[in-house]
Amino acid sequence: MKTSFFKYIIAGLFAAALWSCKKDEIKTVAQPGSAPTLTASADTAVLLKDHVSDAAVTFKWNTSSFGYSAVVKYSLQFAKKGTNFANVKEVSIDTLAKTFTVGDLNTIANALEIDNGVLTGMDVRVKAFISANFEPAYSNTTVLVVSSYLDLIDYPAMYSPGDYQGWDPATSAKLASLKSDKAYEGYANFTNATTSFKFTSVAGWDGTNYGGTSVNNAGVLSPTGENLQVTGAGYYFLQLDLGTNAWSATKTTWSMIGDAAGGWDKDVELTYDATRKVWTATVDMSAGAFKFRANHAYDINYGDNKPSDPFLNRDGSNITVTDAGTYEVTLNLSIPGNYSYSMKKK
Repeated sequence: MKTSFFKYIIAGLFAAALWSCKKDEIKTVAQPGSAPTLTASADTAVLLKDHVSDAAVTFKWNTSSFGYSAVVKYSLQFAKKGTNFANVKEVSIDTLAKTFTVGDLNTIANALEIDNGVLTGMDVRVKAFISANFEPAYSNTTVLVVSSYLDLIDYPAMYSPGDYQGWDPATSAKLASLKSDKAYEGYANFTNATTSFKFTSVAGWDGTNYGGTSVNNAGVLSPTGENLQVTGAGYYFLQLDLGTNAWSATKTTWSMIGDAAGGWDKDVELTYDATRKVWTATVDMSAGAFKFRANHAYDINYGDNKPSDPFLNRDGSNITVTDAGTYEVTLNLSIPGNYSYSMKKK
């Protein structure tokens, strides 16, 4: 009897262990996520700086399921229309709807290098995901047509009318005081062998007008001085300081340098386009970094401290290229203080 009793106990323990093993094998496996359905309150948004805080468009979508109870995260992805989301601007969202202001959309459009003032389509979709270990689910793609603007900083200004452009202050090269400290700078394309000009305090002749001495493209300003002069045609970096009354004009040519553009020991030359008032080049670029510089030196150079906007910074951080390829590179120094660049992959 005792032997039979122990046999029953052993059999019971074995059955319990077997049941426990089978229970441990029950696992929850995530399924491919269901695609959300995305809708938008508008299909076109003309973005105007004066309405930066206004609501522009609201996106809504339904929930996505991955087969079990899990926290599903969402983000909206924006890309230029027809690029198959090759270059994406992504915005994380913790709800099932998101309203974008004019300023929000404009920041996204500029990050995607959409031409300002031109109606351009952006593809928009929702990305639903639970973790990096599982494939995300994507919604339908909707197209939002936007016309963006360049969000310029309005600095205190001076003007430089002269014989290179018909002595019209309003259409002359503009200079800006980046620190509002009476020191001004800007760029002008002087096409004459010798250029005569003045500095004016307003976009007309009814303000204070400065002439003065001209020695080696520099000198001292005076509100009663004669016309200033610069010798030699070219693209000039103009500087004036109303605190010291000093002025100078530095002739410049522009190039790119860096391992993204062939190396830090040689320059890729840019060509000036007088019609567009920009410097351009088509460049085969690799992953890496580069800067813009004048006259093959670092005395005047620009980098980018904030890649989310298109603006350059004097002595700024190297500009990073992550995707190798052939690019149309544009350097725009025509808007003082709001120097910018663009890179369009061909």
